[in-house]
Amino acid sequence: MIRSLYYSPDGKIRTDISQGELILLKQTEGGVLWIDMVGEDKPLYKLVLEEIFDFHPLSVDDALEQTHVPKVDDWGKYLYLVLNDLEISSEPGELIELKELDVFVGEGFLVTYHPRQIGALDRIWESCQWDPHYLKRGAFNLFYHLADLMVEGHLPVFDQIESQINDLEDQILSAQREDTLELIFVLKRDLQKLRRIITPQREVFYKLSHNDFYALELEQRYFFRNIYEHYVLLNEMSESLRELVSSSLEIYLSAANNQMNQVVKVLTIITTIFMPMTVITGLFGMNFFQLEFSVFTTLGKVGLALALLILVSVPVAMILWMRSRKWI
Repeated sequence: MIRSLYYSPDGKIRTDISQGELILLKQTEGGVLWIDMVGEDKPLYKLVLEEIFDFHPLSVDDALEQTHVPKVDDWGKYLYLVLNDLEISSEPGELIELKELDVFVGEGFLVTYHPRQIGALDRIWESCQWDPHYLKRGAFNLFYHLADLMVEGHLPVFDQIESQINDLEDQILSAQREDTLELIFVLKRDLQKLRRIITPQREVFYKLSHNDFYALELEQRYFFRNIYEHYVLLNEMSESLRELVSSSLEIYLSAANNQMNQVVKVLTIITTIFMPMTVITGLFGMNFFQLEFSVFTTLGKVGLALALLILVSVPVAMILWMRSRKWI
């Protein structure tokens, strides 16, 4: 699906522009043209990018055929950027979902391509149709607001992960469940995924705010410095969350080890208590009434009673002694 939005120099907004008009509108000074391509109709998108906008084939192939970490390439009259949007995943076993956004931005035009819907882009698209505020200051200002809205959308993802970590810590300290360890590794995997995205995305906006790009004016760089600072904060939050998950894993392993030690302790106490009983029964064989053992024939019932008394008193004495030493 291709959708188009054009802000004319006289302040009017047009949508659903035919492909035949795109070249003419792209060359009109003072206007802003935004083309958004969604889905997998790559042959049509390639035609639009190469024939209408005259983008370099390498940048077009990068956008349509390959998946990249966030980056920015300077192609002279336009910039090609790869960004990633973060959203809370609806898939089981996943907390976050990454959606790649490819951007071509230059004087008077913004072209975006994304295989899946991106919530931040859809919201700013709807806003632009009735409010020209984002459009009238140019394509780079429009891209800035899009990037800024994407950054704001990252915060609920971080809040969701932090909430999951807090629940995980309560779960570890209260009662360990079978899925606790699985949740820990899901969080570690998602935070590692965040790190692979947030760090290079931070560097993208650092370059936009500090490097001398031909297509980017000095005044416009100051806007991207604000986004860069947001990503610095998000990167620090990501590192803090990774440390919390690592600590949670250590707490889980320590708790599991303590629980195992308690089990071993109980089994050891039971074995120790029954050991004297085993020795006594093994020594006598409990054969008090078999006359062929002439040495013990005089014991009879008295011997049996004495043996039973020892069998009861020795474990009781051992339990009392262990309690006095606070072993149980």
